[in-house]
Formats: sequence, C-alpha cells, structure tokens
Amino acid sequence: MLIAEKKQIILLKQNISYTLKFSRQAKRLRLAVYPNGDLVITQPKNMSTRSVDSFIKSKEAWIIDKINYFKNHKVVENNPLSHLTRRDYLNKREATRALVSERLEYYNNFYNFKYKNINIRDQKTRWGSCSRQGVLNFNYRLFYLSEPLRDYVIVHELCHLKEFNHSLNFWDLVSKTIPDFKELRKNLKSGQLF
Repeated sequence: MLIAEKKQIILLKQNISYTLKFSRQAKRLRLAVYPNGDLVITQPKNMSTRSVDSFIKSKEAWIIDKINYFKNHKVVENNPLSHLTRRDYLNKREATRALVSERLEYYNNFYNFKYKNINIRDQKTRWGSCSRQGVLNFNYRLFYLSEPLRDYVIVHELCHLKEFNHSLNFWDLVSKTIPDFKELRKNLKSGQLF
C-alpha cells in the first residue's frame, strides 16, 4: 500500500512541488516526471529524508529539463490518449493482449527469439519494455495506435531479446522488418499516434 504526501523543493532556483510516495515494495528511490508536469518520487521504507532530498538534488537538471519539455510541448493537450482512465485499461487489456500476441507471433516468424510471457500494463511513460528474463511488457494504449506505430513498438521490444541496448546492431535488427523505424519513432515521440 502506498502512502503519499505533497512536498516542495528548490531546484535550480525554482520552487518545485512533488508527490512523495512511500512504498514497502520499492527497493530503491525512483522518480518520474509525467506529461502533465507532475513530479513523483517513490521512496522505499527505512530511508532518511536527507537521502531523498540529496537524490532529488542530484537529478535537478534532468527534472527541470523534463518539466520544461512537457510544458513547452503541451503533450497532454495534444495527446488524444491522455483522457483514458483505469476503466479503459480494464476494458482493453485483454483485447490488447490478443492483438500484441498475434503481431508478436507474426514478427517472430522472422526473428525466432524466445520470450517467457507477455504483460499488458497501464504505464504512464512507456510504450513497452523487455526484461533480461525474457518478459515483454506493453502499454495497453497500443490498442489505440496506428498499426505501423503499434508494430514498431512490438518489434522494438522483441529485438531487445537479442540486443539489450540501443546499439547499431539493435537498430539493424529492427530495420529488417520495420525499415521506416526512424520516422515511426519520431512520430511516436511527437505524439502523432494515428
């Protein structure tokens, strides 16, 4: 169970509000800046306030950069998926799983990589991820993307099974089935989702 409190800190001479969440499960400090500009810090139990403040200060340039980026790019206003709720996630999770499974099978006929299982999640900042154990995680919002963008995300994570990085070898793997990946990646980052 998470307990949260609102706090403030001075970063690069700016007064920044943030939410501090306390988690029994967290093994390390985590921070996230969301598209609406919210800064959220997740703190494991048994960690001092001084350690948390020091951690935030060590990341202040990155935090301010992200907050300014989202403010300048108006991601929330321009993102047609920003209104989706927990109910949307519950309604679309299994449909997304079926869709992702079908496309993974299609593309893996080419790659022939081994993976353990597929998780569909309600993630705020990621379209997908791949663990070193071969678990593929996907954001349920993939359901709403155009087919080329959706396939790009799926192939991207599939290729991480072979190359757990973003090296030239990794992008060469992606380009074998998604030759226009650079344009699709740019569209995804800029919010051109359909």
